Amino acid sequence: MNLFVPNLNFEEDLAERPRQMSGQTKRVLNELAPLVGLLAENGDLVQVNDDAMPATVPECLAHATFIRRSDSAANRGQQRIIPWGWTEQTRHAALSMQVSPTEIPAAEAVTYVNSRDFSAKFDAVECDGEELLPFGGNGFGVICRDITEWQRGVQQLERFGFPRWVAKPQISHAGRNRLLANGTALNGQQRGWLEKHLAKPGGVYLEPWVRPDEECGLQFEIVPPDTPNPELGCRVQLVGVSGLLNDHVGRYQGSLIRQDDLLANAWQSAVTHGVSVCEAAAGAGYFGPVGIDCFRFRLPDGSRALRMCNDVNARFTMGRLALQLRSSLQSLQCGAWCHFAVPDFSRFCDSVRKGLAQPAEENVSMMVTSPMSVGGQPIRSGTILFAGESQERLVRVVRLIRDQAADTRQDSLL
Repeated sequence: MNLFVPNLNFEEDLAERPRQMSGQTKRVLNELAPLVGLLAENGDLVQVNDDAMPATVPECLAHATFIRRSDSAANRGQQRIIPWGWTEQTRHAALSMQVSPTEIPAAEAVTYVNSRDFSAKFDAVECDGEELLPFGGNGFGVICRDITEWQRGVQQLERFGFPRWVAKPQISHAGRNRLLANGTALNGQQRGWLEKHLAKPGGVYLEPWVRPDEECGLQFEIVPPDTPNPELGCRVQLVGVSGLLNDHVGRYQGSLIRQDDLLANAWQSAVTHGVSVCEAAAGAGYFGPVGIDCFRFRLPDGSRALRMCNDVNARFTMGRLALQLRSSLQSLQCGAWCHFAVPDFSRFCDSVRKGLAQPAEENVSMMVTSPMSVGGQPIRSGTILFAGESQERLVRVVRLIRDQAADTRQDSLL
């Protein structure tokens, strides 16, 4: 029996950034937590907060059993603990439930593989020549540990035609807790953020800000040997490839999935590179799920390039959850698993369903994949799987629906 622990605030806990969680953030995390049930098999348990039990779960989650956090210590020693990501809190909880330490990756390995120090070693770009890249073949970005190194890095980016840049701390969630700016003239708030993170061990990772043409999430599993013999080594398994649907600043909005191998074939060079990344992670002592983000973009001279390792997430990812829905697609269909934040998710679903019933959209179907109620309250953050035979048409329809969701949020503020 598996007990899944959806600690979706993984990066904050790993980086030891204590903060008072707002009511809105807590609500969003509570509403997204049941989605981890997509990973479960019959008989598996999914832990949720005591005040956040889901109700009216969709069929794709019906096989999972949801239990309150206060009840998760029952049946000690009879459960395998599988968190969203391993932190000191989840490690302590697992050991208190008599999980063998050999089933838990070392804390140092988890932190290192999730760090920019690790991902920087594999931040390779496939293009027409290294002379087009600001830092040559050493990576698309550079680690900066003080103001001088940061200034030199920004100036190097400008010389290669990248006026806009982004700085990321050692541990951070993609699309959040970062600094996006132009040049070296910063306002007080920007300067404060930069100095704060430069003062921390490891500094920041400086990279060019580019607009991706298409993005992808590579999902791997590093499987430890069945025996405690370390000479056998870990095995790297490709779970699947999912296209990324992000907003204009890189925040996750959904995933594209297929039953066939078209996506994996289209990103094969990145997949091969990703295997090397996972082998290095295993060599550092990590095992478990790994998600690697990559994207295609254009260099300042207009030539196309592939950034093969934009982010390394040594944890589960939303793209990994999306892959669990491939069985819901017919053989020739592609799917778009989308996240929406609206004032009333149930009403929004009814509106989308009516729109898809129109003759012009008859080739696109939808399946709600979130519970309609959590903790006795109707949800606001929910997910829908859209399916169709044309990926181009599916993406177009999804964009229209996303615009509808944005209008719905705006109307709620008026």
